[in-house]
Amino acid sequence: MINNQSRVISWFSCGAASAYATYLAYEKYGDRMEAVYCRVKEESKDNLRFLNEFVEKTGIPVKIIGDESMDYSIFKVFHKRKFIKGPTGAPCTMILKKNVRKDYQRHGDVQIFGYTIDEMSRVDRFIDSNNEVDTDFILVDKSITKPDCMRWFSRMGFTLPEMYRLGYANNNCIGCVKGGMGYFNAIRVDFPEAFNKLAKLERDIGHAINKDKDGPVYLDELHPDRGNFKRDQPLDCGFSCEWEQGKLI
Repeated sequence: MINNQSRVISWFSCGAASAYATYLAYEKYGDRMEAVYCRVKEESKDNLRFLNEFVEKTGIPVKIIGDESMDYSIFKVFHKRKFIKGPTGAPCTMILKKNVRKDYQRHGDVQIFGYTIDEMSRVDRFIDSNNEVDTDFILVDKSITKPDCMRWFSRMGFTLPEMYRLGYANNNCIGCVKGGMGYFNAIRVDFPEAFNKLAKLERDIGHAINKDKDGPVYLDELHPDRGNFKRDQPLDCGFSCEWEQGKLI
C-alpha cells in the first residue's frame, strides 16, 4: 500500500521508457523518489554518458549500484553458473538485476518500472511473480506507449544512447543473450569484439545461445545470412526476465 512515508524507487535502466518513468515519478513524488541504476559492465559505455546527461538536464540524481562480487559482468555470471539461458530466462538478469534490486529494496518501498501500456503482458507477469512488491506503473496509468517515450526523449533534447542510434529497440547489453540468429548477425557487424567474446564463451561453457531443429547453433558457426532481425524489434531485459523461445529471430 502506498502512503506518504513510503520510499519511492524508480529503476533507471538508461532506456527511454525508464527515463520517462523516472521523470514523471519525480514530478509526482518529489524528493521522496530515488532513481537507481543497476550497473552491468557489458551494456554500452554510452549509457553512462546518457545517465549524466539525464541528471544534468532534469536535475534528478541517479544512484548507481550493482553486484561487485560478480564484477558487474554477465561473463562472470555465465562462467559461475555454467549456462547462458534457458526457457525461463537468463541468469544474468536474475543475479545482476533482480537480486540486486531485492537486496536494495526495503519493505514498504514503492517501486517504479519503465513498463509502457503496450507491455501489459509483461506487467501482468511481473505482478504475478512479485506479489510482495508495491508498484506504481506510472507509464501504464497514463496510457503511455514506447513511441510516446521516444517523442518525449526528443522534446527533452537528449542525445539518443548508442544502441538506439544504431537502430536497436532496447538499450540492453551488447549481445543480449535473449537475441536470436538475426540479432547476433547484426551484433557481429556493429560490435565484432563483443560477438567474438560471446562466441568464445559458448565454446568455453559448451552451451550455445541459439539452436534450430538440428540442435545447437554456435556463434562461430552462424552463417551471416541466417535470421531476420529487424532493428526495431524489442528484447525484453529488465528486473524480471521472460524469454519466449523463437520470438526473436
